[in-house]
Amino acid sequence: MAFSRHAHVTFSLALTASIAAVAAASAQSVERLMIVSVLDADGAPVTGLAAADFEIREDDAAREVLRVDSAGAGRQIAVLVDTSEAAVRVASGFRRGLSAFVDAMHGDNQISIISFGGAPRILAPSTSDGERLREGVGRIFPQSGQAAYMLDAVYEVAEGFDRRGADRPVMVVLTTEGTDYSNRRARQVLERIDESGAAFYALSVEARRAAFGIGRPTGAFGGGFDARQQEFERDLVLSRGTAGTGGRHRDLLASSAVERALLDLAAELRNQYLVAYSRPDSLIPPEEVTVTVNGSGLTARGIVLSTQENRNR
Repeated sequence: MAFSRHAHVTFSLALTASIAAVAAASAQSVERLMIVSVLDADGAPVTGLAAADFEIREDDAAREVLRVDSAGAGRQIAVLVDTSEAAVRVASGFRRGLSAFVDAMHGDNQISIISFGGAPRILAPSTSDGERLREGVGRIFPQSGQAAYMLDAVYEVAEGFDRRGADRPVMVVLTTEGTDYSNRRARQVLERIDESGAAFYALSVEARRAAFGIGRPTGAFGGGFDARQQEFERDLVLSRGTAGTGGRHRDLLASSAVERALLDLAAELRNQYLVAYSRPDSLIPPEEVTVTVNGSGLTARGIVLSTQENRNR
């Protein structure tokens, strides 16, 4: 059968256009990485899942899941501990729980310990050395006459993560319900957490609220100290900061529950997934990224890596 020259040219142009379209589509897609926790109905980590078990959506648009691996280790974990006067009945529980957490997580993760009874103070600088971390845990004692400065401590730690370009930052806060005297507003703290790319976890232990006769300096809230407003600001950080970063906030009735809760957290972190997915290359990032998994009673939470590990891809 004879083909006309016109038909041959038309076919060639169509083929060229098709190849160009495929190449353009490929060039316009980028790979993103997400750290994901998957827990069953009892809160235990779920292992052995494959790419087909995950669904990722950006602003309700489904994205292709490329592969799933173990997230491994290599985290930068900052533990922030309430050492205010309100922690007098729970400090021993904090020490026991953190000792167990350090034993479970040191070695292949960098861990630091910061107190926030009074101005934030480093009890153990970032290290994987278990002995140095246990020494830091041994320095956790309530400070008489001191209020908590949790929001200020969270802000400073998140700022440090951002400044150092931490690849896999994690923040763990152990706090009571005592009065918080921070100068930072929740909005400032939440923005700083988001900029740092940190996953934010918090354990709150019920404790008798302490009343302080300490003079409150003027600052973010004007001339007087508004305890209700400050409580609202703190609770907002604990709820939104954890929910928006793939973390979790747990309320505990007694300090004796801290050790179990921190061991649960260690198990969750050790069994996280590194999920790679494809998204269009766009200058405008999505407002929301959600992850779900197949399976009854399973819940998934995650955070997109925003540091060099993603930018290199």
